[in-house]
This record gives sequence, structure tokens and C-alpha cells, in this order.
Amino acid sequence: MSALPAAPSPSAFSPVRWEPRIYPGSLDQASRVRTDVRRDLAAFPDSVAADVALAASELFANAVEYTASSGENGEAVRALRLSAPDRLRLEVTDGGFTEARPAIPALTGTDWFTAERHRGLLMVSAIALDWGYFPVYEHPSLNLGLVVWAEFGLDPAQVPSGLDRFIHTR
Repeated sequence: MSALPAAPSPSAFSPVRWEPRIYPGSLDQASRVRTDVRRDLAAFPDSVAADVALAASELFANAVEYTASSGENGEAVRALRLSAPDRLRLEVTDGGFTEARPAIPALTGTDWFTAERHRGLLMVSAIALDWGYFPVYEHPSLNLGLVVWAEFGLDPAQVPSGLDRFIHTR
């Protein structure tokens, strides 16, 4: 005789995904990206929403600046996921077709203070627990797009209760 596993307790964690948002590949969409993140995370602490919105804006700008996302009919996709009770994950998928890979520039000393550009990933690194990237599809010679992600720590007590497992964003 085999025993059936116990049913999960009502307080057991269930991952939550927000419907991805697709943006035209133009830098003038960055403010819309920030606004949408703030709206999607309105029930979370303001500091969390602000950090994720800032990171989303930076990752979106990099997608537009360095990939085919800025080309004709180009776009970038933003996704959010509560992957654990204490982790919120942001992902921005670009249009690929570039040899560039996300990296924090090797600036030293006062160069960081005087640089006018190329500090976005350093900022993301400072406000996120971790960040990285992976290819949309492994290909031996083409970059068909990258998913650049950042994870943010949460106090599980501050995660809104009653979130649906899939949140529509429109």
C-alpha cells in the first residue's frame, strides 16, 4: 500500500509570473518601461518597485543601444517573476544580432566619476542581488537574442498576499 503525499499547506509558496510586456526598440520607451514596472509592482514596497524600475530601464536601454532591438520593427521584452518567497526576477530580452555581450566596463579610479556613459550595469549590479544573461537560443555563430536578468531580494513578509500565479498586465 502506498501513501499519497500530503496536500500542500495553504501558506506554501507558488511562483508568480507577470504577463511579459513588449516594447518598440526605441530609447524614448524607457520611461514607459519604468512606469509599467511601477504599476505592475504597485502592491510591493516602493523601494523594491523603484529599484526594479531603474534596473528595467537600464537593461532596456542596453537592449536598444547594443542589439537589433533598435532596428526596423525591433523590440525588447520585459518579464517579471516572483521565483521564490524572497526573490523577484526581472528579465529583458533583446533582439540579438550583435557580438556584444553585457559587461561592466573595466574603468578604474576616478574614471567612474567622470564617465558619461556605460555605468548602467554597474548600477544594476549595485541594487540587485545578482545579474547575468543567457542566450534565447544557443547557436554556434549567431546571437539570436539574449535574456539579461537581475534578481532582487524581498522580505517575504512584504510580498502582497493573494497574488495570482499569472498576472495580466494590460
